[in-house]
Amino acid sequence: METMPQPADHECLACFLYRALSTHGCDGTHLFLLAYRDATAPRATALERKMQLLGGYCDCEVLANAIRPITREADKALEDDVDLVCQGVRRGTTQPCEHWLMRRGVQWGGGQFRRRSA
Repeated sequence: METMPQPADHECLACFLYRALSTHGCDGTHLFLLAYRDATAPRATALERKMQLLGGYCDCEVLANAIRPITREADKALEDDVDLVCQGVRRGTTQPCEHWLMRRGVQWGGGQFRRRSA
């Protein structure tokens, strides 16, 4: 059995999911989402429930429904199935890096894709 991928230092949730899913595929669960949470943001106990509210019922649906690419580099990486270099985030956050935009849900602003305010 292959070993479970681990998040790199300052790697965001979306880049980790993209990297893990491209090498291991989706098994219909939040296996990689929970691995990321446990390794980098253990206090984000509601992360799985929030992703489900945003339409992410498994790891691949999180990338399909809850988080979308907003840079050309991320878009091209998804289309061509190539590696993507994460822009980095602070430890303990589940927010995506500058390559991605997280959908805002019921608790997060009404189900719209909105940029973070300054």
